[in-house]
Amino acid sequence: MTSLPDHLPILDRPGSHRVHESVYTEREITSPVDLCDARGRLNPEAVGFARQPLFRANLSGHWPRKKRWNFWNWIGPDFVFSVTLADIDYTSFCAFTLTDFNDGAHWSGASYGLPGRIELPEQVEASISFQRAGIDYANRIDGDDLAVHFRGRAGDGTDLAADFAVLRPPGHESLNLVVPWSESRFQCNSKHSALPCSGEVRAGERRYRLEPQSAFAVQDWGRGMWPYRAFWNWGVATGHAGGHLLGVNFGAKWTGSTGSNENGILVDGRLHKVMEDLRWEYDPVEWRKPWRVVAEHSGAIDLVLEPLAAHTPSMNAGIVSTGGVCAFGRWSGTVRPEGQEIPVEGLIGWAEEFSHRW
Repeated sequence: MTSLPDHLPILDRPGSHRVHESVYTEREITSPVDLCDARGRLNPEAVGFARQPLFRANLSGHWPRKKRWNFWNWIGPDFVFSVTLADIDYTSFCAFTLTDFNDGAHWSGASYGLPGRIELPEQVEASISFQRAGIDYANRIDGDDLAVHFRGRAGDGTDLAADFAVLRPPGHESLNLVVPWSESRFQCNSKHSALPCSGEVRAGERRYRLEPQSAFAVQDWGRGMWPYRAFWNWGVATGHAGGHLLGVNFGAKWTGSTGSNENGILVDGRLHKVMEDLRWEYDPVEWRKPWRVVAEHSGAIDLVLEPLAAHTPSMNAGIVSTGGVCAFGRWSGTVRPEGQEIPVEGLIGWAEEFSHRW
């Protein structure tokens, strides 16, 4: 079982925004709002969730607490490809990975440098790119869709390339949220899932096709003022189930005891918010064992992940460290968005636990 607490240590301090109930009501945000006030502190009017990316993450000052990232996973039945652009105030980086679920082949690479060298916009709806250290990456708005281009060399010398489209159906909703730990520590996330993809990823002579019926994009867009000690769970299940296009996003620990969460079920492009903390059952040391996630109060989520492969990155540079596991596999069980029961069998996705000093 997990050994990390169910909430961040900052919530044990005076002045924190700690909520002791595990079931709560989250306010829905329906109009654009700034994340921060003029002093760079949390704007109370931004706390809540939205079905569209309505938040402007106008972070300023407070070095080194600012953490900003644009993370994408593109996942299919046989592989997962990911690219992260991030600036965590100490450093900035572009990191990429590609994993083959069939034989476990794995490629990765990264470019690290000074903070401030990567443009990470305040709003979700913006093109991003990175061209340094042999990496050529662009994720650009192309009409209603996104055009993704990537070239890079992995640590073992294998050349990786990708050219594909991320299709964004009209009216497709997303899970956007602001989590408050205190007036000076808070996080804004925009989670997008169940976005069909069309194109190809290549690793040397290997070819991985992205077909819209079986390959999907998932975005984690994050901007916030984080405490030095942090950890989280995050999981995603995405694809077709019970005659529906499904995207399930769930998390724990970093949102625990805040009265906010990243738990939601996307059904045919419509978000159903799950307003309760979830129970996670897993062994982070033996990641190959099943992971279970349950919404005990509402019954909205009861899913089990059977892992196929995992990423286990770790880094310790003294004052900054990170480590954990992300297990990729197939989810089975049931989701019940607002009383509608949808059986899930073999839906691709992942579950993770990570811990940071940053």
